[in-house]
Amino acid sequence: MGEVEGCELQNILHMASESANLNSKEQKFLIFRLKCILYDISKLILFTAFFAVMHKLSGFIFAFLIFYPIRQISGGLHFKHYFSCLVFSFVYMLLVVAVLSPLTLELAVVVPILAVCATVIYAIGPIRPPSRPALSKQEFAEHRKKAFSIVCYEAVLVVLFFDSELASVGYWTIILHTLQLVIAFIVKKGGERNA
Repeated sequence: MGEVEGCELQNILHMASESANLNSKEQKFLIFRLKCILYDISKLILFTAFFAVMHKLSGFIFAFLIFYPIRQISGGLHFKHYFSCLVFSFVYMLLVVAVLSPLTLELAVVVPILAVCATVIYAIGPIRPPSRPALSKQEFAEHRKKAFSIVCYEAVLVVLFFDSELASVGYWTIILHTLQLVIAFIVKKGGERNA
């Protein structure tokens, strides 16, 4: 998005939030959330086009369906600028769909790895961006449980459809998400606990 479009978007969001009688903090949060939605939609369109051209669209869609729910609940690495987020997300998806998915693992190896991933995601998540308000203890506990449940559900799907060519996309998505969550935990020096 260019500077002019960004200013226009900011003005539109500001007018909308004022008409809804929101206080300053609520206005900032609304603007933040709407920008996130627009940025996510733009990334989804760009990635869909790229992976369609690469004839890897089904792999990308499956990776996205696995990745998005975990990311929304458990968080992970966050970047201050749209472009750096775009590049990171692109490299992440490219690694999963084109580089790692051809490297297939045996079911006897995948099951314990996914169990470890679910445990790690529960133990260290969620990792939220500094721009968002910290979670209360109750919200923190709920997010951990949801993230664990989502990963377990997705792991079961991967195991049930292990003979599918998309199974490797599924388990590599979970593994890579776990790794970036560990990195985010280290960078944030303890994640939400020490926020």
